[in-house]
Amino acid sequence: MKDFFLYKTELPMDSGFDTFESCHWFWIIGIGIFSWWMGRFFSFADKTMVIRVKRILGIVFPLMELVRTVVLLVQGAFIPYEYPLHLCNLSLWIGAVYLWTKCRFAGVVYVLLCLPAAALAVVFPGWLRYPFWNYMHIHNFLFHGLVVALGWSLVRSKELIPEWKELWKPLVFGLVGYSVMFWVNKVLGTNFWFINTPSYGSPLAVLYELLGNKWYLLGHFFFCGSVVLLWFAFLRRVLFSKLFHIHYETK
Repeated sequence: MKDFFLYKTELPMDSGFDTFESCHWFWIIGIGIFSWWMGRFFSFADKTMVIRVKRILGIVFPLMELVRTVVLLVQGAFIPYEYPLHLCNLSLWIGAVYLWTKCRFAGVVYVLLCLPAAALAVVFPGWLRYPFWNYMHIHNFLFHGLVVALGWSLVRSKELIPEWKELWKPLVFGLVGYSVMFWVNKVLGTNFWFINTPSYGSPLAVLYELLGNKWYLLGHFFFCGSVVLLWFAFLRRVLFSKLFHIHYETK
């Protein structure tokens, strides 16, 4: 228990976990099962109950980020790199905005950009230094898992199905985000959105090896754009047309 709130620099070098070992699979499978269950709940449960759950999540999402910030402040570890500016951190606020306001822009960005980003983070976590019984380990898997589960539930229940004409929304958000984070990273010496260097063991690391430092940023942007397009195409033409038997009219 004494190590539960320790920051990564205070932990022994060999205290963490490796990708795709039993600890990691526990979270991947657990998040997958929970997301599947939550998608069914959003689809078939009483609407009043679903609304209550959404309101609870609308509070839990920002609260999780605030609690994380307090823990880091108490640890004396709220350094620039830990500022809540990574895309997945922002996802909690974007999700809360959608849940409380039904803002279509926030919802489309959440489903097309935040959901796949959080899913990739679960599969290729960037917090390998933290052992299972540590607050940051549990927090990171829980909040990424909730982002995935909510996004899948909105899609599975057909509440939020992005249209072709809405593809500009994640594109504009991404362009603005890249511009802002490029400047923030330069000023603070940080690596938000993994713009400067990739997360260890992620697909971005392979991209960095292939393109090198000179072309990495451009490749990063096109990689993220490709993920969004592939996920969008899957939603529109595969998942809903075959699994849910939804017919899309060709205009």
